[in-house]
Amino acid sequence: MSRNNISKNDIVHNIKNRYRLPANYIELIYDNIFSIIKNGLKKDGRFKISKFGTFKVLFKKARFGINPKSKVKHTISERKVVVFSPSKIVKNKLNGK
Repeated sequence: MSRNNISKNDIVHNIKNRYRLPANYIELIYDNIFSIIKNGLKKDGRFKISKFGTFKVLFKKARFGINPKSKVKHTISERKVVVFSPSKIVKNKLNGK
């Protein structure tokens, strides 16, 4: 299974070609959007984009893990992670409904 990762440059290039906008203008918008999301997550622990989905901060407890290559056991520290839950609209589109 291959991954379809996309970078900031890919997004900027796509929008630039589609709408003929300056790249620096698109980068500014991109940076502002993700800044708004990050600030929302820091403030409230969740950030909802209507008709798209919700980002949430979850707390993971410390646990033991094993490095699959070296088989060495070590402690994975407690941390916060961000998860995304798509909206029903996005789920329906993915499922062809």
